[in-house]
Amino acid sequence: MTKTLLGLFFMALCVINDSKAFEISKADTLGVAQRVFKNECDVEIGCLLEWNPGEEFLSLGLEHFTWYPANSPNNANEAFNSYLQYAKEAGEHLPDWLNKTPFPACPWSNREQFLNSKGSQEYKDMLDFMTRTKDCQTNYLIENSKRSLDKIIAVAPEDQRLRITKILSQLTNDPQGLYAVIDYINFKGPGIGQADDFEGEGWGLLQVLQGMHDTSTSKEALEEFVRSAKTILMHRVFNASNNKHEDRWLQGWLRRIDTYLAIQTLDLSK
Repeated sequence: MTKTLLGLFFMALCVINDSKAFEISKADTLGVAQRVFKNECDVEIGCLLEWNPGEEFLSLGLEHFTWYPANSPNNANEAFNSYLQYAKEAGEHLPDWLNKTPFPACPWSNREQFLNSKGSQEYKDMLDFMTRTKDCQTNYLIENSKRSLDKIIAVAPEDQRLRITKILSQLTNDPQGLYAVIDYINFKGPGIGQADDFEGEGWGLLQVLQGMHDTSTSKEALEEFVRSAKTILMHRVFNASNNKHEDRWLQGWLRRIDTYLAIQTLDLSK
């Protein structure tokens, strides 16, 4: 039933431009969440709040939302603010100091300050919030994927839309392909913004789909998706500025892509 609904959804987007519900079973939702959580955090709760060396922002939750402090020149907190609003509307309780209009910036100015705050009430509140709202984050992940796929179809060149629709339908005909599509959106984005490219070449889901060869089965489509994704990511590293040192991340990225072909069962309850 889920497969049929997904296939109709993608075809409707392209052929009659009439959005259908992106429906996915509870079991498939949990499976996707488990594997994205494994990719992002290796199923370690502490990873739900993490400030990596060399970064100017705190990473939060299953999707690793970026949360910049107020003193950051970037201060691009739209994605996390969007999740906070989603969680609030879903009935989740936000800590009082976070439940403001507008939502506040990250309370820690840098990584050192964050690491020294682990006994603070703000740290405890945030870890508790991101831990107890994992199910809500999963639902947001699915909803965000739905919006991204809608946009991808809309911005794809007109002569490529039917082909991309067919590929998406093949990929989402089983849980493995569904996981690959959703995880890649979460991992590298939809690939529809000018900011998401180096030297005019993007690395998002749209570019991966465009780089795929035609196949006959869902299994072949998934294998081709993996090949195209790896090629796209290697091009990204090649095109990146030398001072970004993106080559240090490449092997980890490629290992993540390999998980699209591997069946795993994880425990998300801890």
